Amino acid sequence: MPSSLSLPSFSLLRSNPLSHRRTTTLSPKYPRNSHLLIIKTSLEKPPPPPSTKPSSWVSPDWLTSLTRSLTLGQNDDSNIPIANAKLEDVSDLLGGALFLPLFKWMNEYGPAYRLAAGPRNFVIVSDPAIAKHVLKNYGKYAKGLVAEVSEFLFGSGFAIAEGPLWMARRRAVVPSLHKKYLSVIVERVFCRCAERLVEKLTPYALNGSAVNMEEKFSQLTLDVIGLAVFNYNFDSLGTDSPVIEAVYTALKEAELRSTDLLPYWKIKALCKIVPRQVKAEKAVILIRQTVEELVAKCKEMVEAEGESITNEEYVNDTDPSVLRFLLASREEVAIVSIFALLLEIELDLLRFYSSICNLNWVSSAQLRDDLLSMLVAGHETTGSVLTWTSYLLSKNPSALRKAQEEVDKVLGGRNPTYEDIKNLKFVTRCITESLRLYPHPPVLLRRAQEADVLPGGYKVNAGQDIMISVYNIHHSAKVWERAEDFLPERFGLEDPIPNETNTDFRFIPFSGGPRKCVGDQFALLEAIVALAIFLQNLNFELVPDQKIGFVHESD
Repeated sequence: MPSSLSLPSFSLLRSNPLSHRRTTTLSPKYPRNSHLLIIKTSLEKPPPPPSTKPSSWVSPDWLTSLTRSLTLGQNDDSNIPIANAKLEDVSDLLGGALFLPLFKWMNEYGPAYRLAAGPRNFVIVSDPAIAKHVLKNYGKYAKGLVAEVSEFLFGSGFAIAEGPLWMARRRAVVPSLHKKYLSVIVERVFCRCAERLVEKLTPYALNGSAVNMEEKFSQLTLDVIGLAVFNYNFDSLGTDSPVIEAVYTALKEAELRSTDLLPYWKIKALCKIVPRQVKAEKAVILIRQTVEELVAKCKEMVEAEGESITNEEYVNDTDPSVLRFLLASREEVAIVSIFALLLEIELDLLRFYSSICNLNWVSSAQLRDDLLSMLVAGHETTGSVLTWTSYLLSKNPSALRKAQEEVDKVLGGRNPTYEDIKNLKFVTRCITESLRLYPHPPVLLRRAQEADVLPGGYKVNAGQDIMISVYNIHHSAKVWERAEDFLPERFGLEDPIPNETNTDFRFIPFSGGPRKCVGDQFALLEAIVALAIFLQNLNFELVPDQKIGFVHESD
C-alpha cells in the first residue's frame, strides 16, 4: 500500500566545473508517451465530472450513521467520538492520501475518534502516549488487518507473522544486520549504487532534459536491496525490471484488499478468474520465483564451501549479503527458533513448531518469506525518504546549500565511509526531518486482542482495529512547534539522532516497541550515503507551477 509523493521530474543541467555539481530542476508531469519519465505509483486520476460525486464504500453518510447507531445503541461508554465523515470528505481515502482527511478530523474530534471505513470501523489515534501504549504492548495488539490483506505476498514472513513464529524469525534475521555488515555494505553497495545513479543522471545533465527522481530513487533502492540482501544486481537503473513492476502490483492489491467491502479474495476459486486477482497472483509468483532462485543459488555455494558462522559479526568476504549470513548460520537459526518457542508456547504446540523449525524449512519457504519482507519494505521506505528529502531541499535553498557545504567539508570529494556518517550531521537531520513531515508509512494498523483502556480513558473492545496516524502525530501543533515547517535544526546537531525512545514516541517513522522496523539503521545509513553522493554531484531546484499529490500506505 504505497505511500509516497506524486513528485514531478528533475531536469538536469551541465555542471559547474569548479564545484563539479550539476543543476537539477523539477518539472511537471507529462503523459506516458512524453520524453519525460512518469511516476508509476502516483499518477493522478482525472477528477469526476462537475455534476457527479466521487463514489466510494469508505465512510459514505449511511455507513457513518450506521456506525453511530450501532455503537451508541449498545450504551457506548468508550469515550471515543464518531467522526461525521461525509462522502465528499473522504474521496482521498481510496487511491489517494488517506492521512489528509485523518488530519482534518483530528483537529475536529481530538486525539482519538472512530471512523467507518468500508465494512470496518477504525479507532484513529493521533497522540504519542496512545501510540506508545499500543506499540509497546505487543501481546495486547497484533498486526490484524495488515496481515490479513498482505499474507498472499509475505506468507509467513516476519513482517506480518505473529506470536512465537514472529519472535523466532525476528531473532533469526536481526543478527544479520550487525555493525560490521553495515560498515561493509556502506562502501561496497550503498556507495557503488549511488555512483551508478549519478552516472545514469549525467546524460540528463548534459542535455538539460527532465528526469523523474522518484522513479530513479526507487530503482536505486531496489538495486541496493538486491545486492545487500541477496548479492544480486537487479540493475533497475539500467534496465526495466519486471520485479519492481510485480512488487508495485502486489502492494496495490494489498491496498485494495484493505478497503474491499467483501473479502472475496479469500475464496481461492475466485482468485483464478477475477482479473485483478489473476494479475496479483502472477506478480507474487514472479517475486517468489526470483527470491527462491536466489536462495537456491546461494545455498549451493554455502554447502559447497562448507561455510558456517564463526563469530557474531561474521561477514563473507566475497558475498556479505544477508542471505549468505542466514544460510551460513542455519544451525543457529534452527536453535534460536526452537529456543524462542520454548519460552512462549506449551509442550503440545512445541512439538508441532519444532517439527517444522528444522534446517530445510527455515532455509526455503520461510527464508523466502522473510527475505520478501526485506525486499519489499526495504526499497519502498528508502526510496520514499530520498524523494521527499530532495523535494524539501529543493524548496529550501539555504538548507540545500548547508547540506552541500557539509558534504564537501566532511568528504572532500571522496565517497563516504561508515565512519563518516556520524560527521554528516546536518544531512542526517535533513533526512530525519523529512521522515517527520512525510513518514513512510503514514499510518500503522493494529488490532486489539483483548479489551483495553487507552491513555485518556478511551475504551476499546477485543477485535477493534486501531489506526495510529503517524502523520497526525508528526504534524500536530500540540506535539511540535512549527509543525508544518521543514526545520532540520529542530533536532540538535549534537543531540542523539531522534527515535521513538528519546522523543517519547513523538517521532515514530520506523514504528516502535517490539515490532519496530528491523532495518531502521540500514535504511537510515542507505539514505544518508545516497543523499550525500547525490548532493556531491548535483544541484537541483523546483520548477514552478507543479501539482504534487499523494498516495498512501499502511503497515
